[in-house]
Amino acid sequence: MTNVRIETADGEIRVRYDQQICRRCVLPASFPDISFDASGVCRYCGDESERIDVAREALTDAVGAALEGAAPDRAYDCLVLYSGGKDSSLALMVAQRELGLRPLAFTLDNGYLSAEADENIRRVLDALAVDHVRFRPPKGLMRPLYQVSLATDFGADTIKYSTGGCGSCISMVLAAGLRFATAHTIPLLVGGWTPGQLTTSPLVPVSFLRDVIDRHFDPLSARSGPLAEQLRTWRATAAPGGPAGLLNPLYATGYSEEDTVRQLARLGWSRPSDTDSCSTNCRLNGVLILDHVNRYGFHPYVYELAHHVRLGSLTRAEALDKVQRIGVRPGSAVREAVDLGIPSFLATTGEGTAHA
Repeated sequence: MTNVRIETADGEIRVRYDQQICRRCVLPASFPDISFDASGVCRYCGDESERIDVAREALTDAVGAALEGAAPDRAYDCLVLYSGGKDSSLALMVAQRELGLRPLAFTLDNGYLSAEADENIRRVLDALAVDHVRFRPPKGLMRPLYQVSLATDFGADTIKYSTGGCGSCISMVLAAGLRFATAHTIPLLVGGWTPGQLTTSPLVPVSFLRDVIDRHFDPLSARSGPLAEQLRTWRATAAPGGPAGLLNPLYATGYSEEDTVRQLARLGWSRPSDTDSCSTNCRLNGVLILDHVNRYGFHPYVYELAHHVRLGSLTRAEALDKVQRIGVRPGSAVREAVDLGIPSFLATTGEGTAHA
């Protein structure tokens, strides 16, 4: 039996894990398909397929292949899917300054963007002199999207890596980015994800992106007819052709969170105080984490954090702190939970339900 408990300590929400946790990384016994050897090390730690070859040549080759044959008079080389968080901010900077790309930043405003992240967006874009497009779907779409996501089972292969709500929102970002890049003949999408997220390749093909979109839109559409009708047009591209794929400029940077924050500080970026311990752009993320922990018994970022521990870019103690200390105050969590209709016990102490 594996248990977790959501509680409040020192005025903020924490998670207490009463279950076996890998002695090397931080994956718990409740994580899908996990097992431990006699020394208490999980099977994921011994999986060589998780290791990433971070050859810089693979990144530059991917850029060259993506831009080959692109219109010579194009205004932009890439559309950067830009949330204002630390990873997408670093990706934008590396794409421009190190890869020599001409970026257009593209932000999908989900209605829950941190006010401080919004200020970070302005500062970073001004410092880099990058053009920006802000796309805001109506709340009448985004709120039901999150609500239905919270009531939908996306399957073990999906819940390993993110909350249902975050995965659905990312699918919206990918769908909007594909449509915009296609309509404006921008040959490449750029995004920032750290080792342990999404894939281990520098360039993700469009077919993979469409699979991610369908993996979330299909269950959502099956559960809600009105939402299915709203999402139908999001699946289509605006015209034939389209970008070569989604490039990750962080693929060969030797990523570390501490160094990322230090680099971005030079652009005026600072860590928001109105988000959780893992997100640096979304006010809703902390509540989605709590829902995921309560439902499945493990933190939705734990796979990524465990990977950082194995790579040596994060200590085990630091990773454990992130999955235990959610980093949101009960009052703010209650406001977002009420807005989405999530049971209020997810944001209070003593009323949390142990996951067994």
